[in-house]
Amino acid sequence: MKKIIFLVLLSFSTLAGQKEALEAIQKTAMALKKELQSAMKVSPVNAIEVCNTKAMPITKKYHSKGIEVGRVSLKNRNPDNTVKDWMKETIDAYESGSNKKGYSVVRISNNQSGIIKPIKTMPLCLNCHGSNIKPEVSARINKLYPADKATGYKTGDTRGYFWATFKTK
Repeated sequence: MKKIIFLVLLSFSTLAGQKEALEAIQKTAMALKKELQSAMKVSPVNAIEVCNTKAMPITKKYHSKGIEVGRVSLKNRNPDNTVKDWMKETIDAYESGSNKKGYSVVRISNNQSGIIKPIKTMPLCLNCHGSNIKPEVSARINKLYPADKATGYKTGDTRGYFWATFKTK
């Protein structure tokens, strides 16, 4: 009986952590979108500047006790946004088309899990991530991100992934 109660409590704890992690991803996505949409009203070059200076602080703002949030991509712009080992199998499944879920939960260790959620390319994203980038935008991207790989996308493409880790008991 004690074992059953323990497993039920463990399940609730894991679900609560998962819910908090998903909320952190959602808040991060909305804050980044709002900031970039505002910057794009000025210009795509301005959006590149905002992304360069504000994306990481916005992401870190939504870290909380036991939860970390971030973004990764196989074609990353920021060299800090590379795929971590625990993400590879799940991201490969998304990339191959065998995983079509809105998000996936991955067990990292006995006391930690992670969530991977695809980021879809929207029309506005094409100003900086598409194939026909204006020369002044391209020049600014090359200056700020000399090893940039995050271009050539079309609307609807998976451009990257939000991730969050959370504690499990």
